[in-house]
Amino acid sequence: MEFSRRQLLSASIAALTALSVRAAAAPKTNSRFQRGGSIHTMMNWGALRDGDPQHYLARPFETARNAFPAELVRDFAQAGFDFIRLTLDVGPFIQLQGSDRDALERKLMDNLQLFQEIGLSVIVDCHPVEQVPAYSVQSILADLEAPLFAQYTAMISRLAALLGELRSERVALELMNEPVVGEASHRTQVQVWGAAQLVLHDAARRAAVDLPILLTGADYGGISGLTDLDPSPFIDSNTLFSYHYYMPLSFTHQGIDFGTPDAPSSPYVVDLPYPYDAVSPDEISAKIEARIAANTALDQAAKMAAMADARRILDGFLADGWNRARVEKDFVRVANWADRNGIARNRIVMGECGVTRRDRIFTGAEPTYRRAWLSDVTGIAQTQGFGWALWEINGREFGIQRADDNRIDPSIVEALGMPG
Repeated sequence: MEFSRRQLLSASIAALTALSVRAAAAPKTNSRFQRGGSIHTMMNWGALRDGDPQHYLARPFETARNAFPAELVRDFAQAGFDFIRLTLDVGPFIQLQGSDRDALERKLMDNLQLFQEIGLSVIVDCHPVEQVPAYSVQSILADLEAPLFAQYTAMISRLAALLGELRSERVALELMNEPVVGEASHRTQVQVWGAAQLVLHDAARRAAVDLPILLTGADYGGISGLTDLDPSPFIDSNTLFSYHYYMPLSFTHQGIDFGTPDAPSSPYVVDLPYPYDAVSPDEISAKIEARIAANTALDQAAKMAAMADARRILDGFLADGWNRARVEKDFVRVANWADRNGIARNRIVMGECGVTRRDRIFTGAEPTYRRAWLSDVTGIAQTQGFGWALWEINGREFGIQRADDNRIDPSIVEALGMPG
């Protein structure tokens, strides 16, 4: 996708004209966002009108799916977690107007009050999803001079003003989850998101001088996006910096069917260990091939294609040597970026990390290896001085609650070394 020099400069200049507002909110020590987890059900994937997949109901988050058990929130806090990352489907916040939007914003504030009364801090994460394509990340960032980006910026301003009224260091605003520009090179991703984030940050800062704001890098918000981010415009603003970590994807996303022709083995590669050498390659391969062979829904050609793809995935996993030392190398890159740019490490938050689970409703990673990965990744983050948040608390694939009740899995709590 091509972006003109005029588009990039226009957005950058618009942001830079507000440079003075950045100095108004000095960075503060982050002591509120150390050990967290995401909730992706309360205020995301808003309910749509019957027969109208482009428009949301006036009250889009009132279905049974949106209910989050209060006892699970309390157990989460008692386990030693200190913050919630609450994802927002931005579509309703842009599309709904008047009294419907007022009701939506009241619901957000009521949810924040619930968490804070239990003693949890909150990152309000603006989290576009593709349920309504018009409000996907790619659509929002496709043209920074288009009406949609202006509407998104106005939404950020309203949310910042709303959260700013709380006058609390315990609530932060995340400007966009995993920004990505469709069909663009990494360099273009960095340029476009860099210009967009300047605009969004300054809109939020004008609306709320002291509000903590969470920034991220381009290209899905991973480590490479963060380390290519120029943080200099935001150093003197009350900002935190985020990256997401799911490496290696072949391990963390075991059992998820990506539903694409180029990943025919994705539902079957579910016996990868962590660390990578905990099980012999022959044993891993045999289990995967047996799982594919047992699927009667696949014809012989499909089975052969899945087995070939599985061997490719396994070869790559083993060659990369995923263990604690390999993860440490990645996190040292983040630490070096922070040190090089004069950013205190406690301003870094690993905003998402997680591994699929294996239970009666989903076949993900084997529990022992899942706990080992979570222990290493969160432990290394803490050693480097970073905060972290698990993806997600009660999700079907990545959840950390027990399958039979509304309690946090104590084996996960133990693996994380929680203080609670």
